[in-house]
Amino acid sequence: MEKDEFKRLLKTARIELDEADSVSIEKDINDILRFFDKLQEVSLKDEELAFHPVEIPEKLREDSVEEKNKLGGVFYNAESYRFYFLGPKI
Repeated sequence: MEKDEFKRLLKTARIELDEADSVSIEKDINDILRFFDKLQEVSLKDEELAFHPVEIPEKLREDSVEEKNKLGGVFYNAESYRFYFLGPKI
């Protein structure tokens, strides 16, 4: 990445860095971009794709329905005004 591209990137992202951080982050970004360039060189045309090479048995559980909180019990001591619940003033 060119210096002017990097500065434009920082300006677009609204990031202000001092010179030491700017040099360090620019180096890191360039390393990442080089890594992606190497990945682009890899050819997988003759390779068979393996989406899930290991067979995993399905473990199903028994679902059960429980009534935890009934609507009346949850709001029994809540203050309300015109169908709205009132909370504490902050």
